[in-house]
Amino acid sequence: MKPTLYLFLLLLSAPALAAGSLAGTVVRASDKRPLAEVRVTATSPGLTEPRSTVTDAQGGFRFPQLAEGVYALRFEKEAFQALSRTDVTVKAGQEARVDVALSAAAQARPAVLAPTPLDNDRERAPGWTLQHLPVLVPDGAWQTVYRASSGKPGSGVETRGFGVNPTIDTEESRVSEFPVAVDTRPYAVARDYLSRDVLPAEGAVRTEAFINSFTTGDEGESNGPFQLYVEGFPSPGRKGYHVVRITVKAREAVREVGVQVEFNQRAVARYRLLGYEYLTPNPEPLDPGDETERFPLAAGQSVTTIHEVKLQAPSIAFGKLRVRYEQGTSTLWRRVQMLMPSSMLRSDYARAAASTRLAYVAAAFAEKLRGSFWTRALDWPRLLTLWEGIGEPLRGREDVVELGALIRKAQALDTRKDRFERLAPTGSSDFDDVPPLGN
Repeated sequence: MKPTLYLFLLLLSAPALAAGSLAGTVVRASDKRPLAEVRVTATSPGLTEPRSTVTDAQGGFRFPQLAEGVYALRFEKEAFQALSRTDVTVKAGQEARVDVALSAAAQARPAVLAPTPLDNDRERAPGWTLQHLPVLVPDGAWQTVYRASSGKPGSGVETRGFGVNPTIDTEESRVSEFPVAVDTRPYAVARDYLSRDVLPAEGAVRTEAFINSFTTGDEGESNGPFQLYVEGFPSPGRKGYHVVRITVKAREAVREVGVQVEFNQRAVARYRLLGYEYLTPNPEPLDPGDETERFPLAAGQSVTTIHEVKLQAPSIAFGKLRVRYEQGTSTLWRRVQMLMPSSMLRSDYARAAASTRLAYVAAAFAEKLRGSFWTRALDWPRLLTLWEGIGEPLRGREDVVELGALIRKAQALDTRKDRFERLAPTGSSDFDDVPPLGN
């Protein structure tokens, strides 16, 4: 072999030789049974950000392609005590192994107390979202029972006024479901109207079409035939809420795909799905007997959604992402699921991935064109600042440059008056409720 060719091949193989891996299993301390869905987070001075995965049905986990160095691991699962392991050394070409046992979290015995107001977000919710009352249960303890208000249900079709979805209390419905097939033509129509110096009709704007008109990267966790990604940050326009982006991307061709998000009621008080206003509220469970439309995803195709989420308590995971599908010639339903860890909620907009920032800007643009109550605090100059904050190189991409130009054009054309100002001045907006406009 020629020396130059040998040197070239050696250089090509150098990164692979410098990488190692880390694997192990997690079991119950009480009976040594494998523990599935344990969130395992790896940190190291050599990592730009933590890497996370979850254990499989056999309790196994693995981090491939880790740079040589010293790592720390943290193991977390609801109802179990969190556990950390430090000084785990990963060497090139070798696989380090860490096996741990998690103990069940101590359960406090319920005390028999008189009912007192609870200091949590749900107790401060507006009256229309729920009714609550203390109930003495058979064991002598007090519980607070929640039920939907009969006067103005939080997820009824009649509350979807003004072109956008309502905010739903998780005690009424903790499940959000959406189809993977998104028609992006409404974005092209809006773009055409703006190019002719005309604002598109509010009812013609589809938020999900705006979001999915822009391609995302390959971020996320491989799970079956999918790449799943969840990330969030504090909402720039709705005080007290987080924006949560969810992307499901097919790595292989799949059929009959259904996606469902189940929020953790202890962590999330309320949520709102941006777009998909034509969907029936309160979807049925994701099982073969439901009537929700399902669609195929070709390899490389994806769907991205944005939710607004009101957090009320710290939690390891604020929900679960489930995907049901068929694959190949089999007609059997298969399912993958992923915990949505709270560690994926960034401290601010700038710390989120550029693709997440782009998805939010597209969604906020659509909602402003629809005259959404929830974007009143996000004016056009602020939206342009967020577009600029998408950052390079993504902001320099042709379609993203065009998005910025469309936002500027809409700002110049928008002479609409704030239909809510008389009933709810902007400075005193209730970020949990929409005021009634009447006739």
